[in-house]
Amino acid sequence: MSVRLPLIDTNVTSVTIVENFTLVNNKNNQKDNERRTALSGPAPKGDPGTAQVFGEWPAEHPLPLPEWGERSAPVLRIPDGRSFRRLEEDVEAALGKVLATNNYNTIGNYIALYKGFKASKCLNLFDYFQMYTPPITPAHHTCVGLALELWRNIAKNEPAMGEYFYLVSCEESIGAFEEYAGLQKEINETKNILEKEHVLLAMRFDLGGRDGIMLCDPGYHVGRAIIAMKDELAPHTGWFIQSKEPHLEKQFNYEYSKTNDDFVQWSERVTRNKAMVEEVHSLVYIRKPYLTAVDVTERRNLVYSFRSLLSRDRSGTLIAGIFFKVTEHNDEFLLFYQDEGKKRIKLNFSEFANLHHINEQIKPIIEKCNDQLNFAPGQLLSTLYVLYGIANDKRYVQQLLDINTCINDISED
Repeated sequence: MSVRLPLIDTNVTSVTIVENFTLVNNKNNQKDNERRTALSGPAPKGDPGTAQVFGEWPAEHPLPLPEWGERSAPVLRIPDGRSFRRLEEDVEAALGKVLATNNYNTIGNYIALYKGFKASKCLNLFDYFQMYTPPITPAHHTCVGLALELWRNIAKNEPAMGEYFYLVSCEESIGAFEEYAGLQKEINETKNILEKEHVLLAMRFDLGGRDGIMLCDPGYHVGRAIIAMKDELAPHTGWFIQSKEPHLEKQFNYEYSKTNDDFVQWSERVTRNKAMVEEVHSLVYIRKPYLTAVDVTERRNLVYSFRSLLSRDRSGTLIAGIFFKVTEHNDEFLLFYQDEGKKRIKLNFSEFANLHHINEQIKPIIEKCNDQLNFAPGQLLSTLYVLYGIANDKRYVQQLLDINTCINDISED
């Protein structure tokens, strides 16, 4: 079942379906939208999907500009704690299912972009990047696809409840976060410097006259519904341990910004060897539904210099996967899997240049990781072979890194 965002401006001229959700083109940006919509084809009738829009894309800007709904998100009135706990349990059941049955995958969209670019015969990656519509499918689930999948699951179980959920955008790792929140009284005035690299699913509620918000973050493997109350009283979640390993612990906390309650401040505290080494702050804009999760956030993710493919259990604990940093000369990636505990091994893409000559000691490790990623037989090997090809296409990698640098430079300003 698809979920229709009830707050979107209906001043539209065409739509594009991408795996059960809709991209809606604004009349104000028709010329630019026609250029980018051409790759996607017409929308099937009778399936509006989840409303998303193409943002305006100024010349020389590395990303489209983010867009939000015109009105504030709706508020669900909840009469008592028992009703709230029942809702929370239902949402967490849907969240656990999404985590366990969908990999977090920023490698799938990385490969799809490369293959599309090569097939297009285009010489300039940025030109193609502007024309490209990022796919949202189970093979490409980043935070955007996972949030949309969770939304569909909730709406399938409780159709009326789906109308209260909406996507929210997040600006990560902000240094002067209080100053940032203070400047964002009207977010549209500063959207040309926003990166909006992360997306969550949210629902505003009123619990017996007390304001709160429920946040779900399958993109960061959070296996619980996060509750932020304005008064910070129960059922406020507060600080919790998100992940814990022998020498590394991560704690998260979500609270309304003291500077501007249109934002939730997300704090991450990292402890290594029992000594806190850093605390990072991000801001989630919660006032209005975020309408450019695909066009801005998913597109931004295409050129990140860090890629990962991860399977999780229902609690969000990582089971198996690979990750690597994209650089001009990097050939190395890290693979992990479960075998009487978590096992890690560093490998090189060059070891997979010829799939008929794979080191016999590596094969069983790849097969175990493949199975724990819920892949078809041989799928991980094929993926590593493609990644070897991309890593050795130096001109392509440099163009991708140049786009990433441009985006970083704008957001740092």
